[in-house]
Amino acid sequence: MKRIIVIGCPGSGKSKFSKALHNITKIPLVHLDILYRNADKTTVSQETF
Repeated sequence: MKRIIVIGCPGSGKSKFSKALHNITKIPLVHLDILYRNADKTTVSQETF
C-alpha cells in the first residue's frame, strides 16, 4: 500500500492539499487528529492510538 505523509505549519494548506492529492491518487486519506483526539478534545491513550 502506498502512503504519503503531509506535514507543515498550522494554516499552511495541508488539509486542502491532502484532499486534492487524495482525489488524484485515490490513496486513503486519514487525518491523525481525528484518530488522536476524542470528541471532548482529550487525547486517546497511547495503546488506542
